[in-house]
Amino acid sequence: MKKIKQYKGFVIAKDKKEVLYIFTQDEWDFGEDLRYPEFYCDNIQEAIDFIDSY
Repeated sequence: MKKIKQYKGFVIAKDKKEVLYIFTQDEWDFGEDLRYPEFYCDNIQEAIDFIDSY
């Protein structure tokens, strides 16, 4: 999973299937096999809208 953006203390990352996952910074710091996303979506605008409403 590759981090593509940080926004308001959240990390937006993309997997090989182009799905976006949103993590808190603390969750992201746990490492690849130990983190769980807050939300997942298909595009960056949907990710930003979720973070803004959080």
